[in-house]
Amino acid sequence: MGNNNHFKTSFSSLLNKDFSELSNFIQLSNNDKHLFVWGKLFNTTPESILNDFIKSGYKSLKSIDGDFLMILVQPDKLHFYRDRHGAGKQFFYNKHFCTSHLINFTKIKDFKCEPNLEALFTFLSIGYIPSPLTALLNVQKLPGGCLLTYEDNTFSVSDLFDYKDFIDKAGTSKITIEEATTEYERLHKKSISNRIVNTDKVGLLLSGGYDSGGNISALRDIYDKKLVSYSIGFKDNPWTELPLAKILSQKYNSTHFEYEIDGSEIMDLPQIVKEMGDPFQEGGLMVNYTAMRLVKESNEMPQMILGGDGNDQHFGTSGKELALNWKFKKNGISFLQKGLDFIGNGSAFENDNIFFRAQFHNRKILHIQQSDTFGFTKNQLNKMNSKGYKVPDYGYLKKNPKSYTDFDQFYFCRNYLIDIKQVVNEVILYKASKMSDMFSNNLTFPYMSTDLYQFLKEMPVNYKFNGTLDELSKGKGKSKFLHKRYLKPKLPSEITDRKKQGGFAPLPIFLKNEKQRKEIFYIIEKSDAVAALFKKEKIVAILNHYDKIADTQGNWFWYRQVQANQIINLLTLVIWWELFINKKDNFNSISDLA
Repeated sequence: MGNNNHFKTSFSSLLNKDFSELSNFIQLSNNDKHLFVWGKLFNTTPESILNDFIKSGYKSLKSIDGDFLMILVQPDKLHFYRDRHGAGKQFFYNKHFCTSHLINFTKIKDFKCEPNLEALFTFLSIGYIPSPLTALLNVQKLPGGCLLTYEDNTFSVSDLFDYKDFIDKAGTSKITIEEATTEYERLHKKSISNRIVNTDKVGLLLSGGYDSGGNISALRDIYDKKLVSYSIGFKDNPWTELPLAKILSQKYNSTHFEYEIDGSEIMDLPQIVKEMGDPFQEGGLMVNYTAMRLVKESNEMPQMILGGDGNDQHFGTSGKELALNWKFKKNGISFLQKGLDFIGNGSAFENDNIFFRAQFHNRKILHIQQSDTFGFTKNQLNKMNSKGYKVPDYGYLKKNPKSYTDFDQFYFCRNYLIDIKQVVNEVILYKASKMSDMFSNNLTFPYMSTDLYQFLKEMPVNYKFNGTLDELSKGKGKSKFLHKRYLKPKLPSEITDRKKQGGFAPLPIFLKNEKQRKEIFYIIEKSDAVAALFKKEKIVAILNHYDKIADTQGNWFWYRQVQANQIINLLTLVIWWELFINKKDNFNSISDLA
């Protein structure tokens, strides 16, 4: 393995400290080759993995269904591989050290923790840091579905599920909709069956929609033992789906637990940031946090918990915006969108008015092949920061094609590069699995099985998001068409006839309490992070503006959501700075920083 003693020592530490004391850790050897697996395998065994790797090399890893981090050791090289969707343990590294938790870099004597400005400003914009960047300078993280090889003191990364792998098969299936529905149901039930082997009690996360409803319906077709279900709602808020979740629980006979978010949960954010590693903030984060806490506090201890996460994205999202973008380009009027995007950086677009709404919708359509910007725009960040730093184009966009042959390719491009590689791998399953780890719960995602992934990527667009281009552009397309066709006859009409509200929290709920809000604003304003990175008067203006609108009635939902998102992004950065740059770890509540 060369002469890099630092990395070899760090690798040994990873195995000894991060892995060996935990459950779901497997070690296997075959002559001079060794396999270490941390996580869950659903369709194979460690023996098969090692034997197949010896015979066929790294391509054999593509068929594995599971949530894991895997290490393969050969005499002259090391391989690190994360499951396709990145639900297993993370892997952070540089040329000297490696670990499964980013916070461990703060404990390394010979490593200086410095902020990565590109990563931090990317987070403030889109709410997460795309791999391989991390918030620490000179530290990288391994993306889901990728193989990192260490040989002769050199690292190389191979994406086993790259764009070509997806696009070559996308939409190629010729089976009928009836055949596809039957096969989809079979694969869904097979995925669940593989995940509940040898269990006497299964847990489920229930919302009021097709995904969690599909899990509990399919589960009851193949499983007659005890079910425990968990649902999260919002106190005094019309977004709550607790009544719908209760309908599912009653129909399928589960022991049911509920929790209503009231806004006080934001005070636990330091614990969450420490677990997440990189700064992260997304509307569903507190839903995942409270759900996993509820599981722990219920004392039911299900052996496996099924989540419905990621299914929307495997089918493809934003059909309306994709269709409008395509039509605007074909009609030659996209230059008007770009013009509105440019002038949308002016002050007239900062308040809750027709200008803000026009800009919000225009940018969603214009930038549909990018992750959503619910935080600060690059223009805002360029004006706010005190470093004279100009935020670059997002690195993950470099893989986007320059042109598309037709609308189907345009759809599949977003389906893969944004829905799957970014939203599923870097956001949804990342936060869900990290919150599960935080409370030592055993959470998995049946819709993310390897077989379902391979099956769905071959389905034509019309099976995923049904409708003509005109219907999609008018918002009349039918999302998750194949999924709903399978489940509509099975689920209660209260579920199938109501539009799902979404698995995210209305973020202003965390800033509603005036005393709590003032405390948060005080911590942000006096923080070392703000002093190091921003023009203080800009931050004070942002906080003062939110204070003025906090109790205002009638604001557009997405205006309030974006403003609250920006505040919570700043708060998350402040907490991260205390943990990773100031290296303070003696606080568990936001109040401890006041």
